Amino acid sequence: MIGQPLAWDLYTVTGVLVARAGMVVVDGAQLARLAARPLYRKSDPGTAGADLVERLRYVMQEYPQMLGTAGTATLELAIRDLASELIALAHLDHDACLGLLRRLPMRDTAARHCLLSALIAFDLGEQIGRAEEELLVTVAAAMTMNLSAMRLHNELNDGRLRFSPDIRTELRRHPEDSARLLEAGGVHDPAWLATVRQHHEHLDGSGYPHGLREDGIGVPARLLHIADFYAAKISGRYNRAPKSPRYAFKQLFGSERGRLDGHYSVMLLRRLGLFPAGSLVRLANRETAVVTRKEGSGEGAGRVTAFMDMRGRLLRDPVERNTTQVNYAVTGLTEAEPNWPEIPWSSYWGY
Repeated sequence: MIGQPLAWDLYTVTGVLVARAGMVVVDGAQLARLAARPLYRKSDPGTAGADLVERLRYVMQEYPQMLGTAGTATLELAIRDLASELIALAHLDHDACLGLLRRLPMRDTAARHCLLSALIAFDLGEQIGRAEEELLVTVAAAMTMNLSAMRLHNELNDGRLRFSPDIRTELRRHPEDSARLLEAGGVHDPAWLATVRQHHEHLDGSGYPHGLREDGIGVPARLLHIADFYAAKISGRYNRAPKSPRYAFKQLFGSERGRLDGHYSVMLLRRLGLFPAGSLVRLANRETAVVTRKEGSGEGAGRVTAFMDMRGRLLRDPVERNTTQVNYAVTGLTEAEPNWPEIPWSSYWGY
């Protein structure tokens, strides 16, 4: 590519032109600067849907690799760009973004959890009218909240490690350790660092690592703590099976009441409902369906697409089912099985 003209105009995820078509890449340093962030050419209108899916796949693929640059000067720019991209995708189609984050293949379960937490924290921040830069920093903090402990989380998730006193100590240190890694890599944004440090603090002072209380905990950290808690429950963690959203909210309004900010828990329930996009459900006719869109109050399953018959075979023609009808009523939640065939998840959102 060095010595050759660019074939297209290249833009950042926020639409800023950084290189015009015809510009010649003169050396490796210039190429490295261009390659340091995700850049795009303008999509044709007819490719917008496919573009969303490919861009989300890119985030899911690149994010774990970028975490490997922790402690280096390249991390901040890379994370900011991916955070901007995730926000842009959420604006394009939030339900598809949430559902596909939950369902597309991703080996790094700790990374998936952080991305899901980031999207949920963004949802909450947007609802309360946080400024654009504050939202970006909140998403960036979510993507780096476990920076020092990603390998540990993955090893606990897949059962390679079991809890021990030493591991519990390391986990309780990870907010501070992660913030220090960010500082070592040149991140000096006080809101970003504070959110990472505070994302396990409790309003009653029972959290960690510093036992902060009430006003000592910033709003972004409060949002992220709820997002982190909720995402862990509905996805499963540390070799524990996923719980239902209803169970997660029972805990938020029960055992976690007084520790996490109940105002934001209510907002999360209103935003996502009891059947968030990407939830898998069993229907009365014994089909398996995926929730694609929230509708109404969120107490019901919203729009669902049936994709598997009672024998576990993919339907030739997936079909939307009206769950208010007796034959298609939701009888319960389910989870993907290891023996399921490859499933074209993106097509169920119309992409």
